[in-house]
Amino acid sequence: MTTPQPAMLKWDNETLSRFWGYYSQFPELYFSRQKGRDVIKFVSGMIPKNAMVLDYGCGPGHLLPYLLDEGYTVLGADISLETIGSAVNVRGRDNFMGFDTIDGLLSSERKFDAIFLLEVIEHLDDQALELTLSQARRLLKKGGLFVVTTPNEERLEDSMVYCPVANVIYHRWQHMRSWSAAQLADTLSSRGFHDVKVETRNFRDISTPKVLQAKLLISEIFNRFRKPQSILATARG
Repeated sequence: MTTPQPAMLKWDNETLSRFWGYYSQFPELYFSRQKGRDVIKFVSGMIPKNAMVLDYGCGPGHLLPYLLDEGYTVLGADISLETIGSAVNVRGRDNFMGFDTIDGLLSSERKFDAIFLLEVIEHLDDQALELTLSQARRLLKKGGLFVVTTPNEERLEDSMVYCPVANVIYHRWQHMRSWSAAQLADTLSSRGFHDVKVETRNFRDISTPKVLQAKLLISEIFNRFRKPQSILATARG
């Protein structure tokens, strides 16, 4: 019997929910858990200490404790409330304003001094990308800071895997598009964001505070000689 050629997996809400519900069990795989604190440190000088900050697409919530540690007033939001914040215990912490859906925030006309959109845009098709950036602009105060990260010039084909049960191929982390710094800068500028600044860099994993200083030093030296793994964009509303 000839096996038919595998098709590309078509992601829908049910498939996405199962996929991320499974991977939420593995916090060490999340960029926001590994690198989130370093991202915040890098942009903290652009955000007032008493700022109201939104983690847009917060998922299990790994970024939220780091934002609270910086003294911000913080809210986490995602499309669905089913698994939102499932990886962290931040309820009851000072300045934590809870969780909401994106639609809920828009209907209440909330506005934020800063919005973090970390490792989200690589997961979006054209329609979802337009919607996400439009919603972020609506939620951002005039002059507020928009922070975006995404992998730098990722070769999507390198992370394709095959499921023999369904006979489909898919990106192992559900990435749908690859970004360059120039593409991201143009996308944000053309969607109404101002003062757009984009750079490539390697963020340090400083989520574990007891890492030996020697190990950190070696990592810093190594990072100087390898291709930057991340794109960081900042823009104003």
